[in-house]
Amino acid sequence: MPDNGDWIETCNAQDVGREDVKRWDHGDRSFAIFRTADDRYYVTDDICTHEYAHISDGFVEGTTVECPRHAGCFDFCTGEALNPPVCVNLRTFPAKVEDGLVYIRLADD
Repeated sequence: MPDNGDWIETCNAQDVGREDVKRWDHGDRSFAIFRTADDRYYVTDDICTHEYAHISDGFVEGTTVECPRHAGCFDFCTGEALNPPVCVNLRTFPAKVEDGLVYIRLADD
């Protein structure tokens, strides 16, 4: 990933458990930071695309997160909506870990 200087520090990498998710708020937005079993980090919007619910309150299994409100699932690596009632993908953001800190890039596409 090119470093355009628009990376934002979010949290310590160890603050996100393996196969878990952590909510991170920035300004008026919420993001979900995921960590896989093999220590890869992914970031998505934290609000479900079906109905207002924080994805970070959901159940994580493998690379899937289940929304706590209506059990719709997303692949958090790609943001893909996997089953009804969700049908709109989650927005994803580039993530990297440097010196034990998780960074995300919020620049517009």
